[in-house]
Amino acid sequence: MTRTTTVTIALVVALIGLAAFPMGASAATDLSVDVTQDSETGDALVTVTTNGSAVENATVNVTSQSAYDGTGTNETDANGTVQLPNPNETVTVNVTVTANDTTVSQQVELVPYEESLDVDVTQEDDGAVTATVTQYGEAVENATVEADGEANYSASATTDENGTATLAQPEDTQNVTVTASADDLTAETTTQLEGSAQLEVSAEQRTDGVFVTVTHGSDAVENATVEIEADSDYAGTGTYETDANGEVALPLPQENVTITVTATADNETATTTTDLTVAFVEEEGIFGQAVSQFVAALQTAGFDGPPGQVISDFVTGNNPGNAADAPGLADENETDGNETDDAPGRSGDAPGQSNGAPGQSEAADDGDRERGPDSAAANGNAADDRDRGPDARDDETEDDSDDDAEESDDADADDDDNDGTGAPGNSGSPPGQR
Repeated sequence: MTRTTTVTIALVVALIGLAAFPMGASAATDLSVDVTQDSETGDALVTVTTNGSAVENATVNVTSQSAYDGTGTNETDANGTVQLPNPNETVTVNVTVTANDTTVSQQVELVPYEESLDVDVTQEDDGAVTATVTQYGEAVENATVEADGEANYSASATTDENGTATLAQPEDTQNVTVTASADDLTAETTTQLEGSAQLEVSAEQRTDGVFVTVTHGSDAVENATVEIEADSDYAGTGTYETDANGEVALPLPQENVTITVTATADNETATTTTDLTVAFVEEEGIFGQAVSQFVAALQTAGFDGPPGQVISDFVTGNNPGNAADAPGLADENETDGNETDDAPGRSGDAPGQSNGAPGQSEAADDGDRERGPDSAAANGNAADDRDRGPDARDDETEDDSDDDAEESDDADADDDDNDGTGAPGNSGSPPGQR
């Protein structure tokens, strides 16, 4: 009985011993090493542990291809640590630890304390700009972040507990220098930030032409490509490049038209549509000036074709004289064959017929003033019913509504010769006329 018990105990002890051996080998493979630098001094601390527990008397061998005062062999203290000095410059070291017949190695970059602060800048797809400040890989709270750009951009912020700060997005795409400060340390980085501004194009009709302007934010864009399309005939269609002011000058329209303007610059595109009208001709009231402005706009736009037909089309399409109520054309419902309300040479202020014109007495509003020896009720143009002799021309002849100013003046001169108005060459009443 006793012997059996003894053997059983011995077997149990042997089994326990066998089980203990692989556990010891497993513990040895869990040896680990960690290297950190102090945020106040820059000294490096090597910590050796096994399964989370400090390993005392572990051998720590430090080597480097660069000069470093911390190279050599040391043993960990009761806390499983070895302290290495702050490097004079950034250096890469190899740390090899041996304990319980197990060896592990780690390669580490050591940074001088004076250069320990770091700042990183990122920009999201929506344009948001974030700066992250760290020291030896740890977030730095309350660090000051300032940004300065190439194109009138500046921004500042303070980091939160995560070491991050949000900066305003610049209007224009540009290189930006970001500087972080914490205590007596600084860090700096330069990156390109995408601006919030987009390419913009506008078109404006003025009395001296149609002007296209291309901008990016507050800046004019030179050498931008501008494509002009129209929904009907327009002399300004084609492709242009903007000048130093970001502008393209186009001719005035010959008829009401809607143009589509597309501008392209630096891989950006902008489009706008604008309605152009010929109303300015009537508003200005001086068609000759409008024609001159049209010709000037053609020259400004760089029109290099024969201008004659283009100008002719403009004159034909925009001449107020082509309108039913335009100057020079009488309303067919208001003429009696001898009256034209507004036609040159027939209007109240046309040469030879205007108030105070040579050979013409001042016209009264009711047409009853005398215009020579014979008194007649007239409006300044209509003939009276007098017997004016065999050589007198009948003033009842119907004027054509399309007669020009010169023909009208000739007709008036004939009238004056026949009715004795006192025009030059017709003093008094001619023989045979009362």
